Amino acid sequence: MKIEFVGKFYDNHSLSIVNRNIVTNISNLHPDIEIGITALDAYDPEYQVDKNIVKQLKKLQSIDLGNSPDIQVRHTYPPIWNWPTSDTTKVIYIQPWEYNKVPFEWQYKFETFADALIVPSKYIANIFGQAGMKPGNLYVVPNGYNDNIFNTEATPDPDKYAKSDKFNFVYLGNSQWRKGLDILMNVWKEAFKKYDNVRLIIKDNPKIYGQSNILNETIKMQYKTDCAEVIYINDDLSDTEIASIFKNSQMIVHPYRAEGFGMHIQEAIACGCVPIVSAQGPTDDFITEDSGYKIATQRSNMDITNQNVFAMKPGDAMTNMSTHSFYHEPNKDHLSNIMRTIYHSHTRENQLAEKAENSMLDNTWKNISNIYLEVFRQIASRESTVR
Repeated sequence: MKIEFVGKFYDNHSLSIVNRNIVTNISNLHPDIEIGITALDAYDPEYQVDKNIVKQLKKLQSIDLGNSPDIQVRHTYPPIWNWPTSDTTKVIYIQPWEYNKVPFEWQYKFETFADALIVPSKYIANIFGQAGMKPGNLYVVPNGYNDNIFNTEATPDPDKYAKSDKFNFVYLGNSQWRKGLDILMNVWKEAFKKYDNVRLIIKDNPKIYGQSNILNETIKMQYKTDCAEVIYINDDLSDTEIASIFKNSQMIVHPYRAEGFGMHIQEAIACGCVPIVSAQGPTDDFITEDSGYKIATQRSNMDITNQNVFAMKPGDAMTNMSTHSFYHEPNKDHLSNIMRTIYHSHTRENQLAEKAENSMLDNTWKNISNIYLEVFRQIASRESTVR
């Protein structure tokens, strides 16, 4: 079977992380599969992708699959709609999404043009199903994690960000409305003060998601409210450095309003962090009450065309009609209570150890890549394309 993979592979965007892990693992585990990549970006050393991975990607990029691969996988944003070179090539889309409505163009194209759509969570599959996607062409394959890096093995050197002198909460993401960093910062300035031996570590990624004002906001917040320490990081860090932060932190906090999967949460859990996440979202797929803490949420309405929501492009129309949609707003008081209760608990270490022990993660990239390959084989075996 010949598989062409189209997308970005070299930066630190979640789509690129997924793409490079799938292709390198399939290539390593299944040498009988001809897999090549069409990269829509170029290697940049600033992103600190492992050199051995880059070398393998370059090799896959040089492979000539001819004009008629059996499968063409497209994982890009926005989706690419152009016709494949061969009419016999099956086109599969991997498409994450976060909101409870999808662009109408997507629903129509995935139904009439794509041979299959793969999404990372049951939550998102349900949204596409409500938009009208044919169930037989809709697959759920979760995102994975690299267990060679994200694990509980001790780091050789103390982390320069997550020092062990304090109890560390870590947030990894950006300042987009759907991520809920504003909720966390509002809770932090009220819940913890300078005399508390606690720290919040915020890892931003401005090169991927754009510059923000988070640094200035954190400095101003600490100065005006006398809140506990906040460390802001916007450096490009390798996976090993990210894992080091997780391993030296006790909890990862992600009070999201809308999310597609939460890959970094899974990576943090694999490093021993206990998660605090919003309830009624995609993280329900891999976090239970026994393995983490779930923030109570309330269903709220929003205008999905609002630019601050960052859900639509000009000219988009959404399924289910109208501009109004809903999301799940995390309860600030409940988040504050969770964080404060854990921090002040006399049996904190035992509670966190029990939560960590109950986390069962099977989603290594090796396992996930095999699930992807099984889907590819199913689609390739069909007699004809959808088009």
